[in-house]
Amino acid sequence: MATRLTTILVAVIVGATFIAGLIVGAQRDDASGPVDLIIVNGKVYPGGGAALQEAVAVRGNQILRVGSNREVKRLRRAQTMVLDAHGATVLPGLNDAQVHLMSGALTLEHLNLSTASTIDDVETELRHYAEDNAELPWLVAHDADPDLLGASTHPRKTLDGAVPDRPVLITSEHAKIAWANSRALELAGLTGKTRNRAAGIVRDRRTGEPTGVLRDGAVDLAVRAVPQPTRAEKLAALRAAIDEAQRLGITSVQSVSSSEEELQLLDEIRKDGDLELRVSESIVVTPAITEARINELNQLREEFPDDPALKLGGVLLTCPCEPQQIDRAVTLLDKHDWHVMVKTASGSDVNATVDAFEHATSVNGTPGRTRRIRLDDSLLSEGQARILFGSNWPAGPFDPLEAVHETVSATGELRSAIDAYTTHAAYASYDELRKGTLARGMLADIVILSNDIFEARPNALAESAVTVTIFDGKIVYQRPPAASSND
Repeated sequence: MATRLTTILVAVIVGATFIAGLIVGAQRDDASGPVDLIIVNGKVYPGGGAALQEAVAVRGNQILRVGSNREVKRLRRAQTMVLDAHGATVLPGLNDAQVHLMSGALTLEHLNLSTASTIDDVETELRHYAEDNAELPWLVAHDADPDLLGASTHPRKTLDGAVPDRPVLITSEHAKIAWANSRALELAGLTGKTRNRAAGIVRDRRTGEPTGVLRDGAVDLAVRAVPQPTRAEKLAALRAAIDEAQRLGITSVQSVSSSEEELQLLDEIRKDGDLELRVSESIVVTPAITEARINELNQLREEFPDDPALKLGGVLLTCPCEPQQIDRAVTLLDKHDWHVMVKTASGSDVNATVDAFEHATSVNGTPGRTRRIRLDDSLLSEGQARILFGSNWPAGPFDPLEAVHETVSATGELRSAIDAYTTHAAYASYDELRKGTLARGMLADIVILSNDIFEARPNALAESAVTVTIFDGKIVYQRPPAASSND
C-alpha cells in the first residue's frame, strides 16, 4: 500500500456492546408524516457488504428507507426535496479514523506544495503566495516532496531571493525535512554561530553556515519559532476545517489531541450551532500516566460524554514502550473504563498490548461495554482485525477518495476500502448503532459522488469527486457546477 496512507488496524475482543445515548424510539410508518429528502437513481452502497440499492429516504436527521426507486419515490410528498444521483454512487458519510484536527486546520491557510515537482515550481508558488498574503508575518508551506527538499544543496539562497523580507519555512510531507530562509533561521536560533544543539542542521562545508536544509530535531526548532495562533484564529481555522471536511465527504472524524483545548474550542462552535462535523476526540497519554491524571480525564469525560456530535472517546497511548509500561498503563486505564488505543512502534509493542488487555480483562472484570483493542500503525491480518483508515492529517492527505483509490489500486477491494472509512470506523468509536451504514434509524450522514465507482471502467474511481454532502439530514456541501465553455 502506498506510504502516504496511514492504515489503522483494530483488533476486536468480541462481546456485547452497550452504547449510551443512542437515537432510538418508535418510528412512524413509512407512509405517514413528512419525508424531508429523497435521493433517487443512485448506486447506493449501504455499507457492511450489503447489496447495492437505488434510493434513500430521509426524515428529519435519520434514514427512513433504503431501497428501490419505486419504494422510495412513493414516499415523496409536496415538501420533499428530491436529489437525482444520475447513476452515481451514494455512500454513508465518510469517517476519518485518525486526524489531528487542530493541527490540520492550522495548515489550511499555509501554502500546499504537494504538486511542486521542481525547485522552480517551489520558487514560483512561493512568490505568488507571498504576493497574495502580504499581511502574513511568516510564510509557511507544507507537503513538499521530501526527495526534492533533500536534493537541494543551498535552498537558503533561493528562498532569500524569492522572499527577502519575511521568514519562510517549507516542510515536507510528515515534516521530517524542511527548508528555511535566512530570516527564519535567525528567528529559530539556527545560525552559523549556533552550536549543534539540534541534530539536523545541514551546514555548508566551507563556511559552516546553515544551507537552509533542516532535518529531524532542527525542523522541530524551526516549527516552534512560528508564532502561535490566537484563540480567535484557532476557532476560525477549525471552522475552515469543517468546511474542508464537508467538501471531501467527511461527516465524522476521530481526532487526536495532546490537551483538552481542541474539545473546548469545538464545544464553542457547537454552542454556536456550527459544528456540522461529528468529532470523537482522544487525548494522548504517556505510559507513565498516574491516577491523578486519570481522575482529571474522568472529569473531562463527564463534561464531554457519549454524544453523536462531540465526545471524549478515548485515550491514545504512544509507544515505543516497555511491556511492563504498557501492561501497567492499559490495566490502570481499563479499570476506569477508558477506550484505550495504542500507537505501536514494533511487533513487540503489538504483542505486549494484546497481553496487556488480556491481563486487564482478568484483573478488572467485565466493563460496562465491550473492550475494543485498537492498535494504530500495526500489522495484523484482516481475519484478526477490522481495518479502518485514518489520514493522520495533516501528516497525510485529508481526501478519503485519494486513500480509497490507492487502496483499491493495490488490493482491488473497493467495498472493503469503503467499509474502512464507514462501518469499521464507526465501530472503532462505539458508534456503529447510529452511523456508518445507510439503514433505517441511522443518522442521515450521506455522500453523493460524481459517478459510479462500482462500474468496471478503469478510471471511474480516480475521476470521482464529492458532489453532495448531507450531514444530519441537511445538505451542507454541493459541488459548484462546472463552468460552461460556451460564453
